[in-house]
Amino acid sequence: MSGAQLVSKVVATAAAVFLPLSAAAGVAQGEAPAAKVVVIGLDGLMYGKVEHAQAPNLLRLSGEGLLSRSSIAPHITISGPSWATVLTGVWDRKHGITDNQFTAAPFARYPTVFTQLERARPASKTQSIATWDQIATMTGSGSPRADVVVSTAPVPDDPDESRTDAATADAVASVIGRFAPDLLFTHLDQVDHAGHGAGGASRAYLDAVRRIDVLVGRIVAAVDARAAAHPAERWTVLVTADHGHTPEGGHGGQSSDETTNFVIARGPDFRPGATSTRATLVDITPTVLDLLDVAPAADLDGRSLRSEPGSDRTPFAGPQPAAIR
Repeated sequence: MSGAQLVSKVVATAAAVFLPLSAAAGVAQGEAPAAKVVVIGLDGLMYGKVEHAQAPNLLRLSGEGLLSRSSIAPHITISGPSWATVLTGVWDRKHGITDNQFTAAPFARYPTVFTQLERARPASKTQSIATWDQIATMTGSGSPRADVVVSTAPVPDDPDESRTDAATADAVASVIGRFAPDLLFTHLDQVDHAGHGAGGASRAYLDAVRRIDVLVGRIVAAVDARAAAHPAERWTVLVTADHGHTPEGGHGGQSSDETTNFVIARGPDFRPGATSTRATLVDITPTVLDLLDVAPAADLDGRSLRSEPGSDRTPFAGPQPAAIR
């Protein structure tokens, strides 16, 4: 059993014991205004292909909030470095992860958003549910770490990862409705799988985009249902990707197809239809901390998306982040 799988098993088991009690306590005490954030990571997804596929849920989500389309060059266009940047708010040159083989060690110096949130607000409810098991190495790192860390078990006879991703999305939707975590991060993998197998210009890639769009719709529907039933909860959905793909398949270089990046931010702090060409995946962690009223570390490379023109509220007036690159 890998270290990631072990963390998953131990923390998920603990969650099964404690989460229902905390959820019941929240209901018993009544609802106070509370910010809630869901971060959806879509491995290998290029926004241009979302448009090409006419993926309705992602297009609608973009129109309902802020959409930024930009580049992560010269950052390493590999999943490990990129998801580490999403979850820490610093670029690869700082956290030092260069490929998909890494340990939890870098997150002692640059803690994840989960550790930063839990240190500031120990009562926060936090969860990570991911298809790729190395996400658990990140979200299960540090002290304190995410309350619940789950790597979805691969579904048998699932050559395109669609069924495994569906299981991840189903778990996420259930958790949102039942427990309303303050921060939930999820990762879906099948678009990247299709890119490696058939290329970013392939029909298989577009088919994966359409399937992933359905799952995003399922997660957002759970958020919207929860928000409607609990008006005091202020829900924000953030969506991003780690890298793109070459037309022939693969990534890790610095071509425009590989470095393309997007961020969607939909919630009460973001004006529908707002656009940007600046924000990237490095801005996810500062944005989450800002939305949850937690001061960011002084050495973050990203900045809160609430400082974008499409934001409707004043960003956190704390230390300014370091230069983005």
